[in-house]
Amino acid sequence: MNLKRKIQLFITLLMIGIVVIINAVIYLLYANHLTTNEIDRVQNEAENIREAMAQNNDSNLDFRALLQAFLPPDGIIRIIQEDGGVSYSVAKSPDFSDLPIDFVQQDTIERIDYEDTPFAQASLPVIWEDGSIVTLQLSVALYSVDEAIESLRFVLLITIIVSIIPALLSGSFLANYLIKPIRKLTEGMHNNPINGKWERIDIQRKNKDELNDLQDEYNKMIDRIEENIGKQQQFVSDASHELRTPLSVIKSYAELLKRRVEKKPELLHEGTDTILRETDRMKTLIEQMLSLAKNEHENLNLTSFDAVGALQSVIQSITAVYSREIQLHVKERPIMVFADNEKLQQALYILIDNACKYSDREVVTTITKGKNTILISVKDFGEGIDSEDLAHIFDRFYRVDKARSRKTGGTGLGLSICKQIVEVHGGTITVESKKNEGTEFVITLPNE
Repeated sequence: MNLKRKIQLFITLLMIGIVVIINAVIYLLYANHLTTNEIDRVQNEAENIREAMAQNNDSNLDFRALLQAFLPPDGIIRIIQEDGGVSYSVAKSPDFSDLPIDFVQQDTIERIDYEDTPFAQASLPVIWEDGSIVTLQLSVALYSVDEAIESLRFVLLITIIVSIIPALLSGSFLANYLIKPIRKLTEGMHNNPINGKWERIDIQRKNKDELNDLQDEYNKMIDRIEENIGKQQQFVSDASHELRTPLSVIKSYAELLKRRVEKKPELLHEGTDTILRETDRMKTLIEQMLSLAKNEHENLNLTSFDAVGALQSVIQSITAVYSREIQLHVKERPIMVFADNEKLQQALYILIDNACKYSDREVVTTITKGKNTILISVKDFGEGIDSEDLAHIFDRFYRVDKARSRKTGGTGLGLSICKQIVEVHGGTITVESKKNEGTEFVITLPNE
């Protein structure tokens, strides 16, 4: 059974169930009301008879005639002695004479069933003409109540049967209303992409409900898919271009060596150096591409360590390579951080290495501890970065100065890797730069 049928069946049964419950409540309340009113009427009638007997308590009084005067159309009146004998009995039907006899010494009113017929029976103690206590018993068949309840039962049954039609229609309408956008969403998911193009759902619903939100979120997902596909295509294109360049250089020098190495042996040293350099560059590029492709969340080795010590270790390594002054400003230590030590050092290495490559003066690093964060800044005093380049500084393969980047061995992936490492730690990285004044990168990490 599909979802539409399930919704339609559920709504139909729910509405019918509600109608049945309401009708049952109406039936019970109405039946109880009718029965109560009839019993109260019989009790009042019995009290009237007792009062009339008390006012006419004369030995010459014809009690049978008195009782006959108060006899209801569908009832019986009896005077019952203490020993169970019946002094007087008047009835419209002889069948009523077989009703049970009950001697009481206090007012009693009840509903009894005799041969499938309901009766309202009032039993009242009365002082008889000889001073003894007898029971005045008035029993009335509730034919009218039974007929009214039967009519009501028939009407309510018809109501339930008739309600099935609007219940089915309502269930069908609501099922279509709910299923239509879901079916459209399903068809869109099944058919996409169409001829390599991702199609969005045409949202025509004006109501801001959950179904509308579902369709809207699907369209946003398509936007993200297209954006990621575009990035993937650009990445492949850029990677192919970056790999093609060193391969071309290697091939050119290999062919040159093959043709001229015998005539010019000095070319052997130059050619092999170039081939090795370009091979190293390719290796670095491939390693960085693999690093970007990994799911860093699954490869984090989180430990608690001193961030100042990690930064000092990076500074020592780079100082040995560049023989440059790299300053470290810190007010307190240790500054403990819960992170992956190796990856955090990799991110810091990228920033400080870039600062040394693209500036000639000292590099200043600062680490400070906030209330819930740790801030690490790397500042150089080089040429700076233009504002139009800052918006793309973390894009893959983006270079501010392509010629200079190739000269320094840059691949354009370092800052992308750095940003990815910072973000998987729940942090952020920002950059500020002024032309001819320098550039400052700031890493903010959570410290909770």
